Amino acid sequence: MEPMTHKPMVRPTLAQAEALIGGFATLVFEQSGMQVLADEEGLIKNLALNTEATDLCGVRIVGNAIILTGESMWK
Repeated sequence: MEPMTHKPMVRPTLAQAEALIGGFATLVFEQSGMQVLADEEGLIKNLALNTEATDLCGVRIVGNAIILTGESMWK
């Protein structure tokens, strides 16, 4: 199954982020007004490459990801 990339309009709680990701949410990328959350154990779980998230940030992201911008970013 192809990993999904979520782009919420509001800031997700930790529980919401982990439900969307399907694992322990962790901040894997932050730069110029964008944060990317993904499964902390994604590599251990051997999750598939998320090409959309990888292309957006230029860093290899595996599994489901959440892209946060603007008001939806975690502080």
